[in-house]
Amino acid sequence: METKKLGKTNLDLTKIGFGASGFGNLYREISTRQSCAALDQIWDVGCRYFDVAPHYGAGLAERRLGLSLHKYNRDDYILSTKVGRILHPRHEQGVQMPNDFPNEAPFNRHYDYSYSGVMRSFEDSCQRLGTNRIDILLMHDIGSYTHGDQHNKQFKIAMDGGYKAMDELRSQGLVTAIGIGCNEHDVLKEAMPHTDFDCFMLAGRYTLLNQTADDGFLDECAKKNISIILAGVFNSGILASGPKVGSYYDYAPASDEIIAKVQRIYQVCEKHNVDPIAAAIQFPFRHKAITSVMLNAMKEHHLESNLKGITATIPQEFWNEIDTLTHL
Repeated sequence: METKKLGKTNLDLTKIGFGASGFGNLYREISTRQSCAALDQIWDVGCRYFDVAPHYGAGLAERRLGLSLHKYNRDDYILSTKVGRILHPRHEQGVQMPNDFPNEAPFNRHYDYSYSGVMRSFEDSCQRLGTNRIDILLMHDIGSYTHGDQHNKQFKIAMDGGYKAMDELRSQGLVTAIGIGCNEHDVLKEAMPHTDFDCFMLAGRYTLLNQTADDGFLDECAKKNISIILAGVFNSGILASGPKVGSYYDYAPASDEIIAKVQRIYQVCEKHNVDPIAAAIQFPFRHKAITSVMLNAMKEHHLESNLKGITATIPQEFWNEIDTLTHL
């Protein structure tokens, strides 16, 4: 699979990365055997970049990803995980707070962007993953999208403490690249003047449906040689499921306005005989700041459809019409 250099580092990321949130039972419970099978399938098509986080299944995804990768040579793939949440054993017998990870591991999450919190999170992740190094370490979910009116407080802790820890880990060679992974780009712009990050993982903000990050931010990243790893290319599913009632956009039921916009996108796809899934996967690469696109399909037929979308031929006429549509 084609690769691209990550920022100023010596890491070469495959064009497609695999996001292992599903290994933590995101939205539905799966088995460890299914996790291993999914990883083998995407490995066989050439994917060599895998991303996870302690948040996914309260550590379950990291353990399953480490197990799935154990048989492969550690030098043959790129691994990223995240810091910002510490896991503590859940002692309330049988109690799980409602979330998107059914039957997750028995741990409670606590936000901690401090120096010591990041160091502990890094060490805990290495143990769960069964590795002595992390290629890309991302600060997870800073920003008002997650923290609301606590953002300023959490951001200061992250910049004063957490970033220092990440920079030290990079200097020591325990981590090759550092960055931020979140659902909003405003906080990335806020962090840029104070840091020397190599990359950002941004979810759902430069897609067929949502180009809010294309406000000069992506151009600035390209200028500073900060790579963007784009996640959430289907915007919580609606670009894959299509314009129908009950579809999700940005983690919530899609509004009539969003459904109507997706309908127009699908009409352009039909006109040019383009698979909407292929268009969604390939769209982000039209900006030079994008290094890799993350996919996280777990069901075999969804994974096969996603993989076909990587190499599908899409005519320039289609993109021209999409550009007209997205700038209305």
